[in-house]
Amino acid sequence: MAHSLHLIPDITGSAAQHMAFDALLLQRYEPKDAIRLRHYEWNRTAYTFGLSQHYSYITSEVPDLSAEIVRRPTGGGLVDHTNDWTYTLVIPSTHPFAKGQPVDSYRAVHQCIIDAMEKQDLQCELNLSAPDTITPSVCFNKAELYDVILKDLPSKLAGAAQKRTKNGYMLQGSIWKPLASKVSWEQFYNDFSMGLATLLDAEIEYVSAPSWRPEEEVALTDQFDSEEWNQRR
Repeated sequence: MAHSLHLIPDITGSAAQHMAFDALLLQRYEPKDAIRLRHYEWNRTAYTFGLSQHYSYITSEVPDLSAEIVRRPTGGGLVDHTNDWTYTLVIPSTHPFAKGQPVDSYRAVHQCIIDAMEKQDLQCELNLSAPDTITPSVCFNKAELYDVILKDLPSKLAGAAQKRTKNGYMLQGSIWKPLASKVSWEQFYNDFSMGLATLLDAEIEYVSAPSWRPEEEVALTDQFDSEEWNQRR
């Protein structure tokens, strides 16, 4: 197999720390040809929002303005992280999957989520209906094309935001845990990882936390935590 799928150890942190970590995961990770997957937790109430969204609109939609509200390096709308299962997938530019159409990549990764959920008898499917408006939405309120929805209810289970650069393809994904209350998340992560390994023709490797210059991570965290970044639009 040409690539390895590195499973990064779980960490808990602030929204700004997580966005900085993900940016470094895309820009600085070694070895560069490894696929990277991580799941992470939040140390306080947090919301993230897409790169192109207007801060005034976002704050009008957040019910708790004392929460962390941080602009992601990816697109998409507002995501409530109070009770979600959050992950980031990075695929290097050397992998054929990183060169495909973003909509196809989005659909394929979400199919892996569906396959993993169905192993635990949670029946879900891809949303095949395009939204009737381009107005930015609050994640989990409205399903976008190829989001994951429950089969018995028109409820959104999973969505994601994407970014593509010369370094590769990054997808920041969120699964709404209240809609999957009986799911074992440890088993899900194992099945999801195996599904991605099959999709990407990769071999899973459990690795230690990546090491990059601490001052670089601190500087990026400060950037994602700054008004200049978050209120830029």
